[in-house]
Amino acid sequence: MREEQGLSLRALAERADVSASALSQIEAGQNSPSIATLEKICAALGVPIAALFDEGDTEGVPLVMRAGARRKVYSAGSHASIEPLARGLARKKMQPLLMVLEAGGECGEHPYASAEGEEFAMVIHGAARFEQQGTVSELRAGDAIYYDPRLPHNWHNASAGPTTLLVVVAQ
Repeated sequence: MREEQGLSLRALAERADVSASALSQIEAGQNSPSIATLEKICAALGVPIAALFDEGDTEGVPLVMRAGARRKVYSAGSHASIEPLARGLARKKMQPLLMVLEAGGECGEHPYASAEGEEFAMVIHGAARFEQQGTVSELRAGDAIYYDPRLPHNWHNASAGPTTLLVVVAQ
């Protein structure tokens, strides 16, 4: 995507506030970025994070994403994985994602801001701590939260087991 937009590593690094060497390692598959870093890179490219998974346009066709057939990105640094629940729709206005935080997992080392839009999340399994603007919310299975992703925020799993979240990003 960087090359398609005619961007050098250095130019994208400046836009995303990520080092050029880190970007080079990510592109070469030598580094596993945090989810927060992936979001920063996608925002700098002007694409939603779900674009990392898209395989062409399937507009007008009902999209079924089978549980065992979805692509997943694992971030060793975050101890988390994300998988899109919809892909291949070029003009979609929302991006549903399944995020699994392992015990001790988090989206990034520090709170981060995402792209324009709105976000909604629901804890499907486990428990998570959501932080934004000095406010900490403890969420358990069944709890939901609606928030402004443009304000620095972060997700943490301080429990002993994995936590699964349904996150919907609307743009």
